[in-house]
Amino acid sequence: MTSFRTKSFAECAFSRHLLLRRWQTTSYRTGWRFHADWFLPEVRTVVRCLATSSIVPAPAAKSLGAARAMNGVGISETMTDFRALFEAAEQSLDVDALQSLAEGWAEVAELAPALSCTDVYTGLATQAHFQRRLHEVSTFGDESSRQNAVARILLPGPSQSRTHCWTLLARLGEAVKGQLRGTGAVAMYQDCAVHVLFPLSEGNLSRLAECKTAIEALEDGALSPARMKLYPLSSALAATAASTLMTPYKPSDKHGMPGTGPKASRTT
Repeated sequence: MTSFRTKSFAECAFSRHLLLRRWQTTSYRTGWRFHADWFLPEVRTVVRCLATSSIVPAPAAKSLGAARAMNGVGISETMTDFRALFEAAEQSLDVDALQSLAEGWAEVAELAPALSCTDVYTGLATQAHFQRRLHEVSTFGDESSRQNAVARILLPGPSQSRTHCWTLLARLGEAVKGQLRGTGAVAMYQDCAVHVLFPLSEGNLSRLAECKTAIEALEDGALSPARMKLYPLSSALAATAASTLMTPYKPSDKHGMPGTGPKASRTT
C-alpha cells in the first residue's frame, strides 16, 4: 500500500476505513474464530498508522498484542490476524512490528489471571465457554459420534426490574446443573433463557423436560410458565454459532445471540 501522507484528510479517512474492512475480512478468512470480538480500539490505531505512514510503530503493535491477550486471544491467532493486516494492505510483513506484537501479547499473558468458564451469578457456563464448546463440536465433532442439539428454555422476564435477582439466578443454576448432571450437556443462562448444548438422545430429552419442570417450580413459580424449543445442530450451524452470537438457533437465521451484561471474554 502506498503512503497517504500527501492525500487530503477525507481521502485518508476513506483509506483507513477501506483498510480496516479489508483487514477484518482477510482475518476472518484466515481463521479468526469469533467475529464479535475482533474489533478493539487498538485495531483502529494500527490501521491509522499503516494507512497514513505505511508502517506500524512498535508501541502500536505492542498495544494491540497486549489487548488481544487481555481478551483471551491465543498467540497463534493474534499473529495470524496481524499477518492478515499486511496481506490486506498489499505490503510485505513487518517482522519488527510482528515481534513487538508478540512481546505485548506475552507480557500481558504472563500476568493475566486464569479466565473462568463459570458465570458468577448462576454457576452455569459463561457465554465465552458456551461458544467455545460450540466451536469444538463443529470443528472436531462429538467424541461419542452422536448428533448434538441446542435447547432453549425460555423464561418469563422479571416484572419490576431489568433482570432477575441474584438469589433466583443462583437457584436456577443449581436446578439446571442438578437436572442435567451426567448428560454431557453444557448450559448457559442468557436473556431470560437457559441455553443447553447436549448430545441428542431420548434419555437426555427426558432430562431436559424434567429440568424445565424443576425451573418452573422455583420460588413458587417465579419462572413459570417456561417454554422449551429444540434445534438439532448440524455441523454447519454449529460452525456459525461458534464464530458469532446467534439467536435463535435456526438454520434460516443469520448471526446474533444478544448478550446480557458486559461482553464475556472469548477464551476459557
